[in-house]
Order: sequence, then C-alpha cells, then structure tokens
Amino acid sequence: MVRRMDRRALVGLLSGAAGLALGATAVAVGSPLLGVVAAACALVAAAMCIVVAHRLGDHRRNTDSLRREILQLEDALLAVLNEPAEAVAAGAVRDAETGLLGEHYFELALEHRIAAARRQLQPVALLLLMLDAEGTTEEGRHDVIVAFADILRDTLRESDTVCRIGADSFAVVLEDTSEAGAVWAAERLRTALVRQRDALVRLAAGVAAYPTHALEADQVLQRAKGALESARASGSSRVEVASAD
Repeated sequence: MVRRMDRRALVGLLSGAAGLALGATAVAVGSPLLGVVAAACALVAAAMCIVVAHRLGDHRRNTDSLRREILQLEDALLAVLNEPAEAVAAGAVRDAETGLLGEHYFELALEHRIAAARRQLQPVALLLLMLDAEGTTEEGRHDVIVAFADILRDTLRESDTVCRIGADSFAVVLEDTSEAGAVWAAERLRTALVRQRDALVRLAAGVAAYPTHALEADQVLQRAKGALESARASGSSRVEVASAD
C-alpha cells in the first residue's frame, strides 16, 4: 500500500511541476494551447493529492480501530491474570448474605479498572456507601441489607462493579464515570432506598475519582474513605465528594 501511495504522490508532484512549467511558458509565449495543457496537469496533480489524502485518512482510521481492539484484548488478558485462583470459587468471591461480590474482589477490581482507565484515558469513579439502620432488630437489619443489595443491582449498570466490603458498607467502581456521574448514581440509590424502606434508614456516600482526586488505586480509595467519613459526620443521608488537591 505504501508503494502505491508513493507512486500516486510522485505522479501528483510531477504533474504539478509540469503544469507550473507549462503555465509559465504559455504566459511567456502567449500560447492558449500550452495554457490548456498546464491546466490539465494541475487537475491531475490535484486529483492525485485527493486520492493520497483519502488513503492516508483510511489508514489512520484503521490504525485507531486496531489500537482500540488491542487495548480491549489487553484488558481482557489482565482480568484473567489478575484474578487469583481462590477468586474462581464462588464462595470466595460472593457475599453469602447478599450475593454481591466481596471485599477481596473489590480490591482487585479497583486496581484493574484504574489501570485500564490509565491506558484508555478514561475516568473511573469510586463510590463508598454505608447504611445506618440503628434501632432495627437483627432480622430487620438483614432485610435492609438484602433490600439495598437488590437496589444496587437494579439501579446500577451491568458494567459497574458492586461489592459488599463490610457489615453495613458497600463499594461501587463505576467505569468511564466522573465524580459528577458518581454523585448522580449515589442520589438515585438514596432515593430508591427511601422509597422502598423508610426515612429512618440513612445512607452516607463518599465519592472519589481517577484522575481528578488521585492517580493510584490505593490513593483513590483513601480519598473516598475520607469523603465517606465527612458524609457520616453530618448525621444524615448525605453524599460527599473528595476535595481536589
């Protein structure tokens, strides 16, 4: 393809040069015929330039498409390599009470999602959630936890990673999502919880995002934890976003 493109470019260059020379000669000797020939050469040169530019554009588009496919394959490979043998067993991955993914899987997923986002130049948001159902019985608390797990599954996207990381706490990794998108997701969850249960069950949420708040997975997690503590300190259902440095 490169050789064919080179020949087209050479033809265009020679045609343009010939047109320039013939045009100058036509002006010098006052020959209309030479002027027509010069114009024809110029048209050939322009046509060759258009063809070459079109071919280059197709080549760039094909290259971009191939690059995206390579990145997707890299992500799929990393997903397999980063998942340890113990994570293959469902009992090691799933929380028994809710059926959600567990804390160990969350740590791996956060690192993997941020590594993939770094290569693809996309944002990733981390949403930490904590339920406050004080005053409820153990049975009532179980019902709240299970109901909220269902809300998480019904409200969030399939591409989002939802994990239970503590007795009353959850984590959500949102791919290709900014902090604003994470806040919107948290508000939807909070509204759904109030509608399904009652206002006595409070939901605190902390948001941090890559690359806005931090560049490494552990740093993003710490920033989200800080935002969650601020939300809990308010004593009411609240969503807090980590402050940008």
